[in-house]
Amino acid sequence: MDIMAKHKKYTLMTVVLLLICACGFYVYKNFMPGRILNIYCWDNSFRELLAKHYPAYNPETEMIGNVKVRWVVVPYTNHVYQHTLDKALQMDNLNSNDNVDIFLTESDYIRKYAEAEDVSMALDKLGIEEKDLRDAFVYTRDLATDSNGRLRGVSWQAAPSVMIYRRDIAKRVLGSDEPAVVQKHVQTWEAFEKTAALMKQAGYHMLPGYMDTYRVYWAGVEKPWIAPEGYFVIDPHMEEWIRQTQRFEANGYNYPYGLWETNWNRQVRGDSFCYFGPAWLIKHALIPLSRDENLGGTDTYGKWGVCHGPEASFWGGTWIFAGSKTDNQELVADIMRTICLDKQVLTEMAKTDAEFVNDRQIMSRLAADKSYGMDFLAGQNPYGIMMDAAQSIHISQISSYDQGIHETFHNCFRIYFDGRLPREGAWQKFMANVWHIYPELQGAFFSYKTDGAEGEMDY
Repeated sequence: MDIMAKHKKYTLMTVVLLLICACGFYVYKNFMPGRILNIYCWDNSFRELLAKHYPAYNPETEMIGNVKVRWVVVPYTNHVYQHTLDKALQMDNLNSNDNVDIFLTESDYIRKYAEAEDVSMALDKLGIEEKDLRDAFVYTRDLATDSNGRLRGVSWQAAPSVMIYRRDIAKRVLGSDEPAVVQKHVQTWEAFEKTAALMKQAGYHMLPGYMDTYRVYWAGVEKPWIAPEGYFVIDPHMEEWIRQTQRFEANGYNYPYGLWETNWNRQVRGDSFCYFGPAWLIKHALIPLSRDENLGGTDTYGKWGVCHGPEASFWGGTWIFAGSKTDNQELVADIMRTICLDKQVLTEMAKTDAEFVNDRQIMSRLAADKSYGMDFLAGQNPYGIMMDAAQSIHISQISSYDQGIHETFHNCFRIYFDGRLPREGAWQKFMANVWHIYPELQGAFFSYKTDGAEGEMDY
């Protein structure tokens, strides 16, 4: 072969390699040694996220290179997901292809897995260091950090909540649908309740259900449900939530529905004025429900706006963890880096997916972008208001027991709001159910705080 022929051959090889790199390296790479990537989650949202933002994943074949993706989707409610995940993480599989490679957690129980060395792998073992998350919202890092200061999980999203309201109803009742004007009518809980009375007089409901302000109130509490000494802490903020919700029920300001129930969903196209939630609620619930003709009512897409509401809060969020026994460390790390740390991918999510991404620099730029807006929100850019809420998030109240306690609290006090149990009976039922879910808490007693004084509740 002459020199010119060799030169052409090497040039062609170089071009091919450059094209491979430009198209995404891991599309062509065969990951070793694992042949199965087991992902534990509670719905299809993460699968849809990978299909859209991780080019190496083929949702039709469920392959990433030579690795088969096996989805283990388990219902979130009633602790089914946690029980299934715990069993899988504790199994000593002789076949490494059965080990948990990736599992997702949510803020209500992330602390349980962040503190468990035997079930989750520290990110530094995957080559991801704390400096790589320097632009992430601080609370998302803190929740995924163990007591030794090692990061164990990473998230692509933050979840500051806002008040999401119907513009058409605001115009009729308040005279304007502008966020600043609406905010004046809901800037405190007292103002919020007065506005609820106005809504009732005009033939509307302020809220679609009992639990819509629960997370907002809970985000303002000072301590976890379970104190370090092992007793229950009932913050006065939650006592006020009970009192206000009971008044709303008595006055007909809200519907008697629970979160995610069909009738609650219908109110997106009904006569309820507002919901509370983060960007993910808009993306996964309000947008599709607003256009769902099967729910009846009228199409409300484009008839919504957002404002701060009575107080800053957050709700949920999803973190990616690596199972401690994964044999796909390189692939797991690449998924984490692409979905959670790649600024181009995160920017695309924020602009096209209505996702409040976990990057302060990106969200600050978008919040200031006057050309950006969501059609669902009549062209409003919600990210400035969400950024304000994100800066106020604190996590002092979060514990490993939150999912079970929240669900039990909802169920027991719904019975009270419905008039089927007295208040004391609801507390007793709540305590008994929590003890059933968490036997290690049996014998715990209630502590309360009111006007600076502390004491015990005899339930």
